[in-house]
Amino acid sequence: MKPNASNIFKGTAWYYARFRRPYPKQIFTDLIAYYHLDGKGRLLDLGCGTGELTVSLASHFSDAIGVDPSEDMLSQARERAAQAKITNIEWRQGRAEEIEASLTPVRLTTAGVSFHWMNQPIVFQKIYTMTQADGGMVIINDSSPVRGKEKTEDWKMKRKELIIKYLGEERRAGDHLHKDFIPEKRPFEELIAESSFKAFEFREYPYTTERNIDEILGFLYSTSYASKRLFGERADEFEQELRTELLTLVPSGKFVEAGKADVFLLRK
Repeated sequence: MKPNASNIFKGTAWYYARFRRPYPKQIFTDLIAYYHLDGKGRLLDLGCGTGELTVSLASHFSDAIGVDPSEDMLSQARERAAQAKITNIEWRQGRAEEIEASLTPVRLTTAGVSFHWMNQPIVFQKIYTMTQADGGMVIINDSSPVRGKEKTEDWKMKRKELIIKYLGEERRAGDHLHKDFIPEKRPFEELIAESSFKAFEFREYPYTTERNIDEILGFLYSTSYASKRLFGERADEFEQELRTELLTLVPSGKFVEAGKADVFLLRK
């Protein structure tokens, strides 16, 4: 049995809402055009987190529902919606695998970087049956390496080394290990091909992000593998060592990261 998914991101929501890289804006423009969104139908956002996808797209539907296991994340999502003056969203605490069929019909379902935490075959099956005839599903995945797999970026490698030094070799997922939730990683293309969805299109959206040292720390504290609470009493020590080591490598304090968002556009 998997550990409780609602605790994976415990203590991260405040940082998540402020330090996660926004999705490239062109994605939203393209989704509106690709699915001919016209203010009708229902949007369902699975693993909505702090509500970036939900709030950005809700005005193009009659109503929207954001679902996430974490009440802390949903609290940040409500705040985001209020600031944007978006009033047609219902927020629900729960897992994507347990979504209620009574929410049918759904015009478009979205799943961002949270999709890899889900039991994807079950989610595909449920969402397909809930999707209206001309509807679809969108999966957005950030393919930039979170633990510094790009060896050409020395500061990323140093960041990874320090996380391992303080938290151990095994990648964390809150109080548990990443492998406890995701024992096997399969390409999304394979999973989509095995689903009932009839067609999909793949698009890439490259981006470049520049962060300062405080933003790097904020990003790390937004993750399941390096949330601040995992460092316990050594959090200040970790912060100081990270600042010293990274600023030695990049004295300007401007840390540039290149990556891309992978978008899968599915149709029923």
